[in-house]
Amino acid sequence: MIFKKETYSLKAAEYIRNLIRSGALIPGQPVREAQIAEQLNISRAPVREALLLLAQQGLICSEPQKGKYVRSMSIQEIYDSYVVAGILEGAGVAQSIHLWGEKEEAAFLDVVRLLEEQVNYAVSLDTLAEIDEAFHMALLSACMNQHLIHLARTSCSSLAKFLYYHYWRTLYTPKEFYDRHKLIVDAVQSRDPIRIECTLRQHYEEVGQRLCDLVHEDALA
Repeated sequence: MIFKKETYSLKAAEYIRNLIRSGALIPGQPVREAQIAEQLNISRAPVREALLLLAQQGLICSEPQKGKYVRSMSIQEIYDSYVVAGILEGAGVAQSIHLWGEKEEAAFLDVVRLLEEQVNYAVSLDTLAEIDEAFHMALLSACMNQHLIHLARTSCSSLAKFLYYHYWRTLYTPKEFYDRHKLIVDAVQSRDPIRIECTLRQHYEEVGQRLCDLVHEDALA
């Protein structure tokens, strides 16, 4: 792979992120600077910078005896992160739903229509991952609390989803995925803040529990 010099560290970070997301690098596995540098045909310096960036994002850990490795989360940490995400997003949407106008409504329904169109052709959640992100971002489109939005969308639930993406992509069939999001759509259209908040909290708790179950089952295999 050939990169422009000024983008070496960013491209190296993207490359490592893709290795993690694909499952080529799994949680707890060492990340070796020399090996990555050789694979990309670049020096170790930009790889080191890339790993520092990924460490700031919570994807890479570093310890004196272990060196650098992909972050690993315990079953409890995975579940708790999803619970927190549900609380944050649920509160954010419930508190801002009264601010929704035609613009927010139209943007949200556009994402819902896209989900409806794609679900019939999807064979796995891979093809719906970007729509999922757009769906949840649209829910927070009227929220004025930028700090809450940042925490909700970059919380540990997003980290767990990324680190354990090879499990996440098998959590539900595309039809199950759609049905679960339709419950959120119905709650939003009710404009009932309590219903919206409860639905989102339950949504995230269920995802967290299911992801935990898969990770736990695989660890016992």
